[in-house]
Amino acid sequence: MVAMKTEIISEKDNPLMKRKEYWLMVDHAGKETPNRHDLLPAIAKKLGSKEDLTLLDKIFTERGAAQSRVKVMVYSKKDDVPAGKLARQERKVKKFLEKSAKTGKAESAEEPQPEKAEAESEPKDDAQPEKAEAATDVKEEAASRQSAEEEKPAEEAKEEAAEEKLEEKKEDSE
Repeated sequence: MVAMKTEIISEKDNPLMKRKEYWLMVDHAGKETPNRHDLLPAIAKKLGSKEDLTLLDKIFTERGAAQSRVKVMVYSKKDDVPAGKLARQERKVKKFLEKSAKTGKAESAEEPQPEKAEAESEPKDDAQPEKAEAATDVKEEAASRQSAEEEKPAEEAKEEAAEEKLEEKKEDSE
């Protein structure tokens, strides 16, 4: 589980929907936006509710900020939890777990993977000769374009002269 600081911003009792609605501020400094799989147990513990009665409705993170606002709904009974919302949350958690299993990522987004960092740094050394080759290709293309542009004015002048002659012939015939 990711270590993060949570703070309750607002709490609202919604008797019509038989739930309590919370807005929380989650501080995840130095980490990516926490996922529902990591947030659910931490928030349920903070609010003193059961995980199966707690729904994470929305997670908002402003770009570049290490804080997220989370809308949480806590129900008093399992029967009060809307089946659609519960299924949505379960789908999102399942999707995260499948994605992390495919990428070999640990269940928690917190754990760094040094092997990946080493693999990323190795291609940079190999990329240097490719950059030199690419620079040479770009220079050659630029030179060929320049020579082609020098030829264009001569061709354009010939075309303009031919057009002028055609116009003169049309005027003379009229």
